[in-house]
Formats: sequence, C-alpha cells, structure tokens
Amino acid sequence: MTISIRPAIPDDLRAAARLAAALVREHHAYDPQRFMCIEPLEEGYERFLRSQLDREGVVLVVAAARDGSDESIVGYLFGTLEERDWSDLRDVCGKIHDVYVDASARRQG
Repeated sequence: MTISIRPAIPDDLRAAARLAAALVREHHAYDPQRFMCIEPLEEGYERFLRSQLDREGVVLVVAAARDGSDESIVGYLFGTLEERDWSDLRDVCGKIHDVYVDASARRQG
C-alpha cells in the first residue's frame, strides 16, 4: 500500500466527510460539554467541504491509499488562510482546522 497526499476532488468528499465525522465524535467523546455533536454529521460535513472546495484561501487535501488499482481516502486536512486578528494578537497566517487519519493508516510514514 502506498499513501499520497493530494488536493481533494469532489469524488473524495464523501470519504473525507466520514473521516471528519469520526473526528467530531472523538472530540465529543473526550469532552461532550465543550464539543457539540449534531447528527447526521457525515451529510453536513460533506455539504460543508463541498462549499469550501473552490474557495480562495482554503486548503483541502486528502491522504489517498493505493493498493494495486484500488484507492481509498484514509486522511484529510482542512485549513484556511486567516487575516490579522487583533483580539488573538495574531498576524496573517495559515490555520489548520481539521486533520485526521484513519487508525488503519496511522504510523505508515
């Protein structure tokens, strides 16, 4: 199995949304008072990621695992370019909002 990182395409979004939902559920399990979990997560995340796919300043990449001719999405990263924020005392920067790798693909390099 080889894993490559590439920009997400529309066909990747259902799998990326499934991973995003797993991330939300994991956070919610850690601290349900801090992290909300509004079902159905997969459908909502797929809509959200689709709305972000072509936006300027958005980074949406997937980790694609290939085994022969089969490819599966085993990770994703969602980030944005952020403007200066005086209340956070932060200059213009890139911000990673979500990063998640399926447990089956972790520690593979």
